[in-house]
Amino acid sequence: MESKKILFTGSTSKQTDDNAWKRARVKRIDDSSIICNSLRKQGYIVERRKIKWGDDLSQYDMAIVGVGCFGSNNYSGDIFNSLYALHKIPNALVFYEDWKIDSNMKSFSGMLKSGALEKSVSKKWSNGDYFYGGVDNPNFDINIAKKVIQNLNDGFYDALIPAFDWGNKDIVRKIIKSKNIYNIDLSPYVVENWNLDLRPEPQEKKKAYMLASLVDHRRWVKKMQLTWPVVYYGAKSIKDSIKLETETDVYNECGKYRVILCPEYPHSGSGWFRIRYIYAALHRSIILTSLNDLKALGIPYKSIERLSDKELDEYAAMQRKAIFSYSWNKDTFDKKIKQIIDEKI
Repeated sequence: MESKKILFTGSTSKQTDDNAWKRARVKRIDDSSIICNSLRKQGYIVERRKIKWGDDLSQYDMAIVGVGCFGSNNYSGDIFNSLYALHKIPNALVFYEDWKIDSNMKSFSGMLKSGALEKSVSKKWSNGDYFYGGVDNPNFDINIAKKVIQNLNDGFYDALIPAFDWGNKDIVRKIIKSKNIYNIDLSPYVVENWNLDLRPEPQEKKKAYMLASLVDHRRWVKKMQLTWPVVYYGAKSIKDSIKLETETDVYNECGKYRVILCPEYPHSGSGWFRIRYIYAALHRSIILTSLNDLKALGIPYKSIERLSDKELDEYAAMQRKAIFSYSWNKDTFDKKIKQIIDEKI
């Protein structure tokens, strides 16, 4: 049987370039690479690339299209071009990779307000280049772009999201409105990519909190009213934040702390993918996250700083058991992504 041909495109280099993650400051294999690698391994022909308005896309059996936030520099390069793929390939699957999906959807609805799209399309940088890539293409059609944005806003397309099997996906559905939402647990390939030690040696843990993120979450931390020290990793905007070279370094640091912080997001309780859950479980550290996430995992909230050492160990073990009860392995991932694609083709 002839192999099916899939277009994998999107709004950022990490969605359109097999090697983009290798150039990033923190070199963790990205979600798009994991998906593409799995599909190629299973015999699908996957072309991962940028596209532009006017391209002939008739050779593809389906597309996976990453979208992002209008108004963001991160997505300005190809977000309009990604809309063209959704227009041309009827059975496209929208990949909502960014955890800021609430902001993304608000940016879609904002573009539908009177004159907003026209103003955005004409926006330029100080050097005279257009802010949004592709809008100066003679084939660009603002009316088609508006229709696709309306479709996204209405949840017209089926959605692919990075998420664990636990959690209420209706929480995400209320934001992106898609009827059909497929979730994928990326953890087995993240762990494999960095050859992480799955049986780390027990070590004495600091009674402190670790927060590894490129985003500044100090406002959320302040709301938590923590008294143990909070040690930040990764965020450029935090002066004393510790910079690490690789994802392996991040993982190894997790073993030194009693508690790993996982800040709350608008879709908490949905099981949105955060690798820190897996890192904490592997190291037998506690994950401190939102009440909604703990409830979704079936884990009671405990006032961590009041627990004895024995109780801390028991709470970490309870969390570890719950997290691993939902975790995928590589075979499960391959099987699930194949099922999703075969449903769409």
